[in-house]
Amino acid sequence: MLIVSELGQFLKTKREEQELSIEQLQEITKIQKRYLTAIEEGRYDSLPGAFYTRAFVKSYAEALGLHPDDVFESFGNELPQPKQQTTDLPSRAEKANPKVQKKKRRKSTFLPALMGVLFLVVVAAGVYLVVQDTNQESPEGSSPDEDPSIELDANEQTNSNEEEQTDEDSQNNADGEQQEDSSTEEPDTSANESDSEKDSEEKTEQPVEPEFVSTEDGNRSTYDVAGAKEMVIELELTGDAYLDVKDENGSKLEDLNGVEAGDTVEMDFSNQEYVKVNVGSTPNVTIRFNGQEIEYPIDNVHQHIIFDKQPE
Repeated sequence: MLIVSELGQFLKTKREEQELSIEQLQEITKIQKRYLTAIEEGRYDSLPGAFYTRAFVKSYAEALGLHPDDVFESFGNELPQPKQQTTDLPSRAEKANPKVQKKKRRKSTFLPALMGVLFLVVVAAGVYLVVQDTNQESPEGSSPDEDPSIELDANEQTNSNEEEQTDEDSQNNADGEQQEDSSTEEPDTSANESDSEKDSEEKTEQPVEPEFVSTEDGNRSTYDVAGAKEMVIELELTGDAYLDVKDENGSKLEDLNGVEAGDTVEMDFSNQEYVKVNVGSTPNVTIRFNGQEIEYPIDNVHQHIIFDKQPE
């Protein structure tokens, strides 16, 4: 069953309005026409991956003079999304608040207790002195009704309770003001800003384009592909040509003896750091790296094209 793609139909309509063929669009974008056709038909599983799918759609839109951001906003839900993982971290304010509150509790319980003990010591010393003075003035003692020490003790105890209550209320008010001040601190948003910057960098990441380095020994040309996560190399033959693919040590990576004119070979070397393509007849062979056509840097019929992730 054919899947109807709104994005594909939109791009195809715009291309036809500009009277551009698939072949002409291939020359402009350097993207193989079978990938361009897959985009128009909504067959995104035929493309190298989610990352390159979005990159190819962006190149397609730019070639038609469209704004890629507008295209992604309107039809981006059709495209496969790259996987992302985020981790929510507590802010520094959330980590600091519990420690501050714990310190306040120690202060609020220790000071009132210390003040209460000191006050009781003073009261006890005062009562002791009053009793001693009374005993010296009346050696025979006095009745409970006439003993001034009892009345003094009761009055002082009442006053001590009132003063202790006043001190506790003052301390509680001070603690409450400190808690309100700490609660009005502005939250630290540095962690959220850092996550937003990372997300923005991942969204704007572009596919690695091979960069020509140099040609040595007359026909050995090197392209820098450092940072490329995928290395999908395609060879399209329009005529007879000798082909082989080897690694840095000269070991053959792919058997191409059965390839004939009209064939297209796709090879995935994502696990390699160095790939050398030996082309015996450059006019009959088109090379593509991750869907982008590679231009031969010299005019020799026989050339070696090298893709190196760590060029010297």
